[in-house]
Amino acid sequence: MKDFAQELGCLGFTMRLKRIADALMHDGKKMYKQLGLDIEPNWYVVFRLLKQQNELSVTEISDRIGLAHPSVITLTNKMVKAGYLISNQCDQDSRKRLLTLSDKAQEMMPEFERVWAAGEAGVIEAVRGTEIMKALSLIEERFGEKGFRERTIEKLNNQ
Repeated sequence: MKDFAQELGCLGFTMRLKRIADALMHDGKKMYKQLGLDIEPNWYVVFRLLKQQNELSVTEISDRIGLAHPSVITLTNKMVKAGYLISNQCDQDSRKRLLTLSDKAQEMMPEFERVWAAGEAGVIEAVRGTEIMKALSLIEERFGEKGFRERTIEKLNNQ
């Protein structure tokens, strides 16, 4: 049976990206469980960013990783609840939360980094011989300049 998302060509593009992302997340959850690690696949970016920057607000994290503010709040709240992040109010602005890695996160970081390095090697192996990373960067750049909505409306107006 043919893959309908592939049959759709460019119209199936977002479906195929979502399918890949969902498969990676699902497999990542199973892998962490198998390894006895109580983290979620999408947490790694916050772990790595806070390890590099030490302390950031939710807004700063959102800006740096390109996720919507509410998504970052949900993600970081789970990490706080699991004991991996410490949340403190900003002295200058009580509405602002500053997040740092907890002692638990610092202690687990070598094991997490070992797993992430193996995961990265697996992804590199899977995409070897392709130009997927360059293509993704170019696609992000182009949609950053002019989004899907704008491009579609423009095409409709030119018909």
